[in-house]
Amino acid sequence: MDKKSSTPIVLTKRQKFWLEHSRSCEATGDSYQDYAKRHDLNINTFHVMRRRLRLLGVAVGLPKGDVQRFKKIPIQPKASTFSEVRLCFPNGVCVELSTQFDGATFPIFLQTVAQLK
Repeated sequence: MDKKSSTPIVLTKRQKFWLEHSRSCEATGDSYQDYAKRHDLNINTFHVMRRRLRLLGVAVGLPKGDVQRFKKIPIQPKASTFSEVRLCFPNGVCVELSTQFDGATFPIFLQTVAQLK
């Protein structure tokens, strides 16, 4: 039944065919690619029909509507560390660094070196 209208969803013969394959695939735990290949199904049609069934709200194990495929995970900024860096500027000056500079000092250092002639 459709949750919004409380009327039963009537599936076509084709939709029933693909729903059965979708359920079977989920039951086996195979990837959709492997399942389609083993059952001689067109993988593109399989994906299209699974999405249509999902939008109808009848596909097993799949929520109705668009599914969020990726979850945004905040990444903590990692302090930049280096042990050796060689910088060569257009003015011909090359500088090798073997210690770590903090974020405030490094831009000033680069500007100073870039101005050398």
